[in-house]
Amino acid sequence: MLTVDELKELKDIVGAEWVKNDLPTRDAYSIYYNSSSLNKEDKLWTARPAAVIMPKTAKEISELTKFCNRRDFMLKPFSTGWITSSAPGSRKTMLLDLKRMDKIIDIDVKNQIAVVEPYVRAIDLQSELWKHGLNVHAVSCGGNHSILASTAAAWGYGITGASMGYQARNMLGVEWVMPSGEILTLGSPGDGAEWFSTDGPGPGVRGLIRGFQGTFGGLGTFTKVGVKLYRWDSDPEYEVHGGSPKYVLNRELPNLGVFILMFPTKEQITDAGYKLGEAECNYSDFRMPAFFIALGFTDNNLELKQLWSTGVFQKLARYVLTVCVHGHSKKEYEWKVKALKQIVKESGGLILPMQQIPLAAFELVKPFFKMFKNPLKLITKIPYIQEITDMMKTSEEMRLKLFTTAFFILVRHANNSQGGFRASSGMFTSVGAFDTWDMGFEQADYIAGVKRPAIEKGLILDDGGDLGSGGTFDFGHLGYIEGIGEYSTNDPESRKATKAIVEESLHGTIERSLGLPIAAFGGPMNQLFGPHCYNYHEMIMKIKEKLDPNSSYDSWTYSGASEKAFPDEKEGYTFF
Repeated sequence: MLTVDELKELKDIVGAEWVKNDLPTRDAYSIYYNSSSLNKEDKLWTARPAAVIMPKTAKEISELTKFCNRRDFMLKPFSTGWITSSAPGSRKTMLLDLKRMDKIIDIDVKNQIAVVEPYVRAIDLQSELWKHGLNVHAVSCGGNHSILASTAAAWGYGITGASMGYQARNMLGVEWVMPSGEILTLGSPGDGAEWFSTDGPGPGVRGLIRGFQGTFGGLGTFTKVGVKLYRWDSDPEYEVHGGSPKYVLNRELPNLGVFILMFPTKEQITDAGYKLGEAECNYSDFRMPAFFIALGFTDNNLELKQLWSTGVFQKLARYVLTVCVHGHSKKEYEWKVKALKQIVKESGGLILPMQQIPLAAFELVKPFFKMFKNPLKLITKIPYIQEITDMMKTSEEMRLKLFTTAFFILVRHANNSQGGFRASSGMFTSVGAFDTWDMGFEQADYIAGVKRPAIEKGLILDDGGDLGSGGTFDFGHLGYIEGIGEYSTNDPESRKATKAIVEESLHGTIERSLGLPIAAFGGPMNQLFGPHCYNYHEMIMKIKEKLDPNSSYDSWTYSGASEKAFPDEKEGYTFF
């Protein structure tokens, strides 16, 4: 517990109203999405923080850091704080809620660079950038995430990665309050120049502060970041009608199209992904599993259950890639659409029309689909099937409705979480190595098999097993698919089954050489995967010991439980 003198010292640094150590506030900061995954007792609560502090400046964070170097407390910074990795790892941890640091410091339109503080959300920056004909890469947790966090502090894989790459590579300089309290600006801005590079001549430290997974607030606080921007050659604003949670665009946007591509086999969808990247047709893309496709075609869970029970989507939509095509001019857009259609044809796929098909129609064709193992393979053999499909008529409102759904996923990142949580109260994820596009599907197949026993026992939602979601990066040079599942947060047996699935998948990725999964961060996971990957865990621990000898920062999500943590806070966990 903080003493009266310690509390006064903290309040003198940031102001009395920005230091909270009352029980209601501390409890409110002790529960997160999937927080029960952090303890063996399956408790919904994480460690209760010693205090919650809301600094305004890097200077204040520097003083708070120096305070923790002198005292038996630690800091844990977070931005929007959506996921459990933002949680305190110890009762000695004081959370830094950075919501007051919400400034877009600069937008350099000519050089396509933005400089932002931690609480600038992706959707806020994107809305401002569109006015200038620019865009920013957002990761798939949605538009509510912090651009600084995904760029400088933690992992995240975004749907626009096809054209904008992995977010860590979009970093163009960073301001860093180090564990010592020193404020260090890395890259070109640290040398008195503009924000255009994180690395200078000679050895760079980008890997030290960001690397593949990130430091998750375990090695200081990042207070500013420069981020690379990309062109946006469509309307700066749009109008909608309808109401929450279902808004519909009044019209389609120029130089922008969304397409649902269906393929009979895994080999065909992977080949098409590579070809689309080579032609640079895909501004963004998303491998949409069958269950999510069915969810997108329905307005509520009753409709979803009825549609899913027909069994049509399980066979028809196993390999679907939704693609956004964006041209810098009308002529370029038209060329890209033409190229996309040719690639789909060469790959043996089919472009699905943007229309809502009545449930009765699925009931009608159900007997046909039951007769064949892969009906789409037969359908694509029908002469002129694409031309016939293109002739299917639909109402303008229905077409706009489906276009809007895809637009908000592929471009605006505004309804990503709806897809993950509408069908169930909880979502977990597993596997998810950043490797080749082909490797992504190997991971999806593997985790589908791991989930199957729990699905058959009714312990988790029956999503068909394969809920592998992801896309291509760097125009096909890399790919990513993570194995999502849905469970009941209110059912202890469902939570137990979920934890068992993730634990099995962690060891399975090692046995099958499926790469470093999304959960490979923090002490226990580093100890598990490090020996199979150049002993990287040893290097992380050396970096932590060298830069933070006084454990001023809570590092449970980075190098492992901090020295200052209580003994009962140094146990292992299975993050999902």
